[in-house]
Formats: sequence, structure tokens, C-alpha cells
Amino acid sequence: MGMLDPVRRGIYGAMDAGVRWRLGQMRTGTPAPGSWAPADPARFWAESTIGDPAAVRAGRARRGLAGVEVRTLIAASRGPAADPGSRRLIATAHLRPGRDDLPFVLVVHGLAAAEPHYEEWQCLLLATRGRAHAARIDLPLHLRRRPPEAGSGDGYISADLRRTREIVRQSVEDCAAVLGWARREVSPRVSVMGTSLGGLIACLLASRVELASVVAVAPLCEPAETVVDRLPARARASLGVTGEGGGPWGPDRGSARRVVEAALAPITPRLLGPPATPGERIVIVRPILDGVVGDGPMVALAAAWGTGLWSYRHGHISVMTAPGLGRRVRRWLVSPHDQEAAPDERREGGEGVAAAG
Repeated sequence: MGMLDPVRRGIYGAMDAGVRWRLGQMRTGTPAPGSWAPADPARFWAESTIGDPAAVRAGRARRGLAGVEVRTLIAASRGPAADPGSRRLIATAHLRPGRDDLPFVLVVHGLAAAEPHYEEWQCLLLATRGRAHAARIDLPLHLRRRPPEAGSGDGYISADLRRTREIVRQSVEDCAAVLGWARREVSPRVSVMGTSLGGLIACLLASRVELASVVAVAPLCEPAETVVDRLPARARASLGVTGEGGGPWGPDRGSARRVVEAALAPITPRLLGPPATPGERIVIVRPILDGVVGDGPMVALAAAWGTGLWSYRHGHISVMTAPGLGRRVRRWLVSPHDQEAAPDERREGGEGVAAAG
């Protein structure tokens, strides 16, 4: 990056600061007594509906670009929130009629996404160029599913850790329902791409369900670290974590971190053992200048699972504009991965082989 390095670092940092400001505006609520008790990952996921997902109904077809068929997908959804949006799954599919030989790619957005522009664009590129069917999903409390007068994502992360992990599980279950529908109605080969929070959901899906391929861009893969150490000061203050204090979770930050780690263990991919999707089918895109999630957790997850690790000299947000990354991700998602990955796609020595930008 040469002489422009400080300039670019400043731009990337400013973009990530904007995300942190937005996260600081989110309503986090207050915890219920005992909501931070430890949770057993095996029992938590055994109680999920992933193995018996909700039935998805596809709405009337609308004509899109280049012969693409656009359908709204709807199903029942189960989670801790009571508003109508939390009780109904909503997704938008871009389909190539009669092409069950093409893969199906589900695109999952990040936390507090205000508009689905990036996800919609990825779906359009995948579908209109004839390489895949694609769909984007609205996670609970986001976009078309947010409660009236609430911001997108308000209440998704809160000091009530039991509620937080249940909303994350609901998100995974909703995605599993869309993938189940796609396997029956569209294509037997299904893949997932997610960014930030969507990257966490993609990883959790990969841990429970065998997928054709997975790309997690800057995934929020260590929820405890994000909640205790990386949320903006305003958000941490609303959670009661200020200075060296641990809020409702303990007298200091170290104690709080241990409590949060135990409570959120079921939604921490690194702690879930070998994933159902083989590691060679999974890629983690690591922005080494990430100011929101941090790059360390991504390296640790890639090492634990034996996944691909693509490193880019970008921040949490700017990585999505890294030259060539979008094309590379789409190519990975639509390619078969039953064989050993090509040398430039493998993780080598714990570092990404594709530092770019």
C-alpha cells in the first residue's frame, strides 16, 4: 500500500468507526436475573428445529432481470421476541427456472443492517450471470422484520445473554428452513455466504449442517469478546460494562468475560468441535485491520476448523469493496469442493495467502 498506507488506514478506520457508532445507538435492554447462566452447547442445539425446519412457502413469481424469477419466501419462525416480525421468516429468492444443476446460495446480512443493498447485489450477480440461484434473508429484528419504531437490529444483542443466544439460534433455524426448501424445490447443492453477524450465522450453520460451500466475511465469531471488549462505549455502558467493571456479570471485566463466554458458548463456533461441513469447503475472509470484530478470532477459528483463510489489508466494512474479492467469493461459492482446494485457496501456515488491497 506504500505511501498511501496511512491514508487508507485512516479511511478504513473511519468506516469502522461509523459502524461502531451505529452499534452504540442500538437498544440493548436489561438482563433478566439468571439470564447469564452457563449453557451446554450440545443440549442447546439438540433443542433446535434445524433437523425439522419450518415449512417455507414461496410467493407468486415476479419477473426479474435476465430471465430471473423473483419470489418472496415466508415461513413461521420461533424465538424469544413477541413482535410479528419475529414470528415470521422473510426472504427474497432470485431463481433460474428449470436449472436444478445450478447451486443455491443464501446470503446473510450483518448486525444492524439498515438496507440490504450489498446482499441484494450479490444475489443479482449470482443469478443474472447464470451461475447460481440465490436468496437473501432478513434476520429477526432486522429490515422487514424489525418492530415498529425500532431501528434495524435493536435488541438483537442484549445483556440478557439467554435471549441473545436464542435469537442467534432462531436466525440459524430460519436459514436452515430456507436451505431445506431450496434442497427440495431448487437444487440439491446449497451454500451460504454471510458478513459480520451473517458470518457468525454462516459458521453456525456450517457447524450443524453439511453444506456445499461457505464463505464468512469478517465473521463475529467470538461473541463474548465482541460484547465485553469491542462494543462501543455507549453500548457497553448500557450493558453495565464500564471502565474495568463487569456490570451484572461480575465485579471486573475478566470475571464478566468468563461469565459471558460460558453463557454464549453454544453460539461460539470455535467451541463446537469439528463442523458438519468439512473445513476445506469453508473460507473465512479476514480483514487484518478490522476495527469492529478484530482479526484474532478469525485466525483462531480458521485454525480450529482447518478452513481457508483469505487475508486482506482492509477494515471490517471496506473489505467488502476489496478489489477482486467479490468475484473470488462468488467463484468459490459456485464451485464444487469435493476435491482438494487449489493451492491459492488453501490456508497456509496460519496466515491468509491472499493479502490484497
